[in-house]
Amino acid sequence: MKLICPSCGAVAAADVWANDAVTREAIMAIAKLPPPMHLATLRYLTLFRPGKSALSWKRVLRLVGEVSALAAAGYVSVQGRIDRDCPPRIWAAAMDEMVERRSAIKRPLRNHNYLRQVAHGLAEAEAVKRENEIHAAEQAGVAPRTSEPVSMEEMLADLTPAEIARLPEHIRDKYGVGAPHATPEDAGATQPGQDEVE
Repeated sequence: MKLICPSCGAVAAADVWANDAVTREAIMAIAKLPPPMHLATLRYLTLFRPGKSALSWKRVLRLVGEVSALAAAGYVSVQGRIDRDCPPRIWAAAMDEMVERRSAIKRPLRNHNYLRQVAHGLAEAEAVKRENEIHAAEQAGVAPRTSEPVSMEEMLADLTPAEIARLPEHIRDKYGVGAPHATPEDAGATQPGQDEVE
């Protein structure tokens, strides 16, 4: 029986997958990722495939190790912007978003810079929402809500026009929140710098 890897496109007999040391190590590395990231990572790896060729298992292992390190850090860092808390579910959402937009992405990817930018946008939206909740709770003299928001739409619902305008364009487009016209107060606000994607 032959199996096809959904990520790298390699084809081999089932016993080959089990017997090859690097293949086995790569599969174990994927299995050790936090649960929200398993399938998202497999789909994300397809963005690294060089044309119609298959990724080598050695490279799959390296890429999975890099993704694991990003998630293990607990935050996402983008040059010129504030580091944001970034749990595994946000990394998974960022990878899924990239796969959905694969036609607009220059492939094959060479690094995880674009992933970090997308994850940072999602994490920033969540952080802004949380900061607003804490501020509102302090003003009202009640304890802030500690549960996570139900959805990204809920997180974006209470953002001010100025906060929406500072979100990355692809986040506004994906969740249907338009960039409002700048107000006199917003006119002096600087837009965050953008990293080179590739």
